[in-house]
Amino acid sequence: MEDRYKIYLYWAKRNKSEVFSKKLELLFNQTAMLVSQFPDIGVVTDFPDVRVKIIKDFKMFYLNHPDKIVILRVWDTRQNPKKLKM
Repeated sequence: MEDRYKIYLYWAKRNKSEVFSKKLELLFNQTAMLVSQFPDIGVVTDFPDVRVKIIKDFKMFYLNHPDKIVILRVWDTRQNPKKLKM
């Protein structure tokens, strides 16, 4: 959730408007719903049970447990990849 908040805040400040941030929120929520319905849709990662779903310039990392999906990170791929920690 913190990742998403930082992304929304960045775009709201950059664009001096919340319109794009609201569009991203809708897109992330739609992707979360899709992942909850089809948990194997994401690409397998090197981390056990962690998959990644690509959403335009973003990646949503999530744990694929038999009984639930846990979103770990939403990452803006335009950032320095060395900053990405799981």
